Amino acid sequence: MATKITKAFLQEHFCKHDSITLYKADGTPVTFAKHHNLIVNGGHHSFMFKTYDELMAFYNKHHLCLKPVINIG
Repeated sequence: MATKITKAFLQEHFCKHDSITLYKADGTPVTFAKHHNLIVNGGHHSFMFKTYDELMAFYNKHHLCLKPVINIG
């Protein structure tokens, strides 16, 4: 029995869960998981990082900080 999966169903499911397992016609399971990417935009550039550690390595390499800086002058 084939069941159609809609975009609305997937959006609702992934709002509540991090993964879903679907089964092929032969019974083979296929799991889809939700993964987040961290993106830094600015200065006409965009950088994408798969992990927080990659992001922090980028910040440290380019001597960036997470605290806001206010310059008066």
